[in-house]
Amino acid sequence: MTHLHRRQFIQSTAVVPLAASVLAQANAEGAPEFRSQWQNSPDRPWLGMEYWANPLQDWRIHEGRAECINGAANRNVHLLTRQLSSGAGTMTASVVIGLTKGGAISKGNGSAGLRVAVQGPLKEYRNNLAFGNGLDAGFEADGRLVITGAKASEQKVDLNRDSVELRLTLEAGGQTGKLKLSLHDPATGQLLGEHTRSGIPAAMLAGNISLVSNFGGGGSPRKGGKGPAGKMDGFWFQDWKVSGSKVEAREEHAFGPILFAQYTLSGNTLKLTAQMPPVGPKDSPQVRLEVQQDGGWKQISVSDIHPQARTATFKVENWDSKQDVPYRVAYALKFKEGADQETYFSGTVRHDPVEKPELSVADISCNIHNAFPNSLYVENTAKLNPDFLAFTGDQFYESTGGYGVQRGPLEPAILDYLRKWYFHGWTWRDLMRDRPSISIPDDHDVYQGNIWGEAGSPQTTTQEAGGYNMPPEWVNVVHRTQTSHHPDPFDPTPVKQQISVYYGSLTYGGISFAILADRQFKTAPEGNVPPTGGRADHERNPNFDPTTVDKPNFHLLGTRQEKFLESWLHDWKGAEMKAVISQTIFTAMATTHGGTRDVLRADYDTNGWPQTARHRAVKLLRQCFAVHLAGDQHLPAVVQYGVDGHRDGSVAFAGPAVNVGYPRWWEPKQPGANRLPDAPEITGDFIDHFGNRMTVLAVANGAIKPQGTLLEQVNQRASGLGLVIFNKPQRTITIHCWPYLADPTQPDTEFPGWPLTIAQLQNHTFPTPSYLPTLELKNPTNPPVLTVHAPTGALLYTLRLPSAPFRPPVPSSGSYTLTLTNTSTQQHQTLKALPATPENTAKQTIDI
Repeated sequence: MTHLHRRQFIQSTAVVPLAASVLAQANAEGAPEFRSQWQNSPDRPWLGMEYWANPLQDWRIHEGRAECINGAANRNVHLLTRQLSSGAGTMTASVVIGLTKGGAISKGNGSAGLRVAVQGPLKEYRNNLAFGNGLDAGFEADGRLVITGAKASEQKVDLNRDSVELRLTLEAGGQTGKLKLSLHDPATGQLLGEHTRSGIPAAMLAGNISLVSNFGGGGSPRKGGKGPAGKMDGFWFQDWKVSGSKVEAREEHAFGPILFAQYTLSGNTLKLTAQMPPVGPKDSPQVRLEVQQDGGWKQISVSDIHPQARTATFKVENWDSKQDVPYRVAYALKFKEGADQETYFSGTVRHDPVEKPELSVADISCNIHNAFPNSLYVENTAKLNPDFLAFTGDQFYESTGGYGVQRGPLEPAILDYLRKWYFHGWTWRDLMRDRPSISIPDDHDVYQGNIWGEAGSPQTTTQEAGGYNMPPEWVNVVHRTQTSHHPDPFDPTPVKQQISVYYGSLTYGGISFAILADRQFKTAPEGNVPPTGGRADHERNPNFDPTTVDKPNFHLLGTRQEKFLESWLHDWKGAEMKAVISQTIFTAMATTHGGTRDVLRADYDTNGWPQTARHRAVKLLRQCFAVHLAGDQHLPAVVQYGVDGHRDGSVAFAGPAVNVGYPRWWEPKQPGANRLPDAPEITGDFIDHFGNRMTVLAVANGAIKPQGTLLEQVNQRASGLGLVIFNKPQRTITIHCWPYLADPTQPDTEFPGWPLTIAQLQNHTFPTPSYLPTLELKNPTNPPVLTVHAPTGALLYTLRLPSAPFRPPVPSSGSYTLTLTNTSTQQHQTLKALPATPENTAKQTIDI
């Protein structure tokens, strides 16, 4: 048998699918034989790029073999680079198996073997490994041989030995196929026993191939989320071989060792984070960043792999943001024998598109991954080619990938998180590699149904009493994996328990974004508001009085983030328009919740509460005419905030969920006031549950009982895709919203009510405005920033002037002070006592 050296597999693709396996000489009947090479890999939790372990924390490479270290049901390892085709043909597979704890197999408890033809509802290899069922073929420790759909073998095999070789053959032709299982002595090849199943429908014989430690069960969570369930033993595996004419080689499906990368570009500073798997102590501890230059590759930075988050973060200042720059992240994969193997993940850092008249932002959130890997959704996003990706929270849920959650001990709990986070990266990596993105964690990202962060306090009683349930070190891993590629935070001082923060600004394409953590500082309801008589965050009393639950010392964004916004709204360097990105909108919109369709009088998880803090936040946003982008609601909607009156605050987009798990509906009892002609009655002016003024401009309710296929049900739940386009010359914001299955390139495919275009000035309006003199720029190619102060000296607003003549609106007649600032030279010009009248025809030339 001729072996190919690993270096022969290096390819100049974006992700180099280097295999730690040996591809033996291909036989004439099919793909090259796959052979595992765990014996040549250092000890580590990660099994290698050809494999996906369910769940990650229950497996490791140890002493040259893959070991399952948790004796629970349905622990499995999928082979990513080989699949069974749907056609006729054969497969031959073998693997050596023993008990992880050592000793005779017959002294153990449990079962082990292969699972073949694993198919999920979408029949895609990644969907298969998350949701697939297949045909199990193996043995139980008492010696019985088992194949799914066939009676257990009548004669037991003598398993009074420390290992056995399992061999499995599959023959498929015509309408049916056959599986033949046999056990052998690994040293001599002696046949110990065999079992067969015939007449298997051919449609069942395609899909993934996997190893299984303990058949049965569908990835049930551990009891209490801590420690193993049941009394089974784990099994180890080595020398896994797969070949045959029915086997397809898919080397491009390899995942790792550089799993994905995220980056931002702001103010000529590049920050890029490469996500790594949990490598071991004898693996290389560093990752390199290289850029393409003069026809070759130049190393520009080196980063250590964070020991818990498994990230490598690069910060490069004085980046040339005027041109597209190809990059690659490089990592040397180590083996016990032979040279290290260079692996790469490549992409392009796009130039800062300040010259483009429009900047598009995809608003993406709430992915329960029931349609993982959401290939159609990603494809539709790619068709739109957004300039920027905003992942606004709940990048996954506790249920993602099965197996519940593990909350301790710390290291397995971190690996449990990483596995779910990898689902997100695996879904989006081909878009993230070539454009900037941000990712802000929400409650489910930190394993909580809801969270009131209380400035980093630990949870000591109920969730509704506030605080973080998970250890601070674990929470910091979440923050590092999701936000370490963001620009540096405004104030990096940790909150309580030394939990990190990430709020701050980012400027790209002429748009300044404020990134907020709108739950990290939020006050908790339990103990602070009158008892609800049930779940402490859900108020059902129809006589609920919202004025009884608001106090001046309650927090929404918290003092620190409010201070940041006060600074940010004045910072217009490189910006023509402004937007805030946070987890959820600043109102209480949904009326009906969950599969049981609970009608709530108030929901303290919404950002309509606390009201006083909410009003402060809305006033800060409108002082710079910022639009608000968010997710969380599972109820796509465009709303406009009101404080002193309806429609005097910012417009907000609650983007649709990628996959709705927990549904919500907007079902007001009365029609909205002041809605447009022929507009639905559920649009218009309303008062939300906490007494806040709210105008619904567009909304899409999902079906109550979705029907049809998996994707049809996802679509009917009002899952979808949101896109926001900032038009800088026209100073408008256009909000698009498509159902999950819609083709965004085709006309008239959006939810009813979309697209919706608003003017920048719509984010701060006055009921009966007066106007200052029209400002005409002597140099319209470099508009200054205008700051308007009321006669009392209070700030009214600040914005970048448009190139065209502009007549500043103000709330009433009187004398106002204007300050104009050239952000390039920092020159200022102040105009005092300018008169405002309802019909002001005066003009003022600006030369700064």
